[in-house]
Amino acid sequence: MKSRLLFAVIFLFFVSVVNAQQPAALPLFTFYKLDGKPVSNINLKAGKKNLFILFDCTCEHCQRETKLLNTNYAAFKDVNIYMITLDEAYIIPKFFDSYAKGLNAKPNVTVLQDKKQIFIPTFLPSMYPAMYLYSPQGKLLAYNAGDGGIKKMLKTIKK
Repeated sequence: MKSRLLFAVIFLFFVSVVNAQQPAALPLFTFYKLDGKPVSNINLKAGKKNLFILFDCTCEHCQRETKLLNTNYAAFKDVNIYMITLDEAYIIPKFFDSYAKGLNAKPNVTVLQDKKQIFIPTFLPSMYPAMYLYSPQGKLLAYNAGDGGIKKMLKTIKK
């Protein structure tokens, strides 16, 4: 009997997580630059759209989408891009060198680590890579999980 109750509770938890909606307003957050300095909502550059991308260095979808972002960088030059990962700092530069050389050095691109693992429970992504485009006022303009995110963000930015 206890095992059925436990199963029911676990099942309901997963159903609620799957049905959860992405935050319509930019949530409060603190992530960390590779040098350990914190970046939070108060550090966002004002007056521009903000693109948050959750990626994993070993994820093939993330590799393809990051390469596509780099190829289409000119369209994103007026957007603040925050690329967030749970990966260790040593692997991140190798990821960019392999899939999007120079993207991490662009003036509007900030690479961040999610050292406290808050991105997933705060932003509620359904898969990697997860992309969230917010207006300068912090309103969600577009969300995408998995392949096709950069194309979707391009269409939204051009509106």
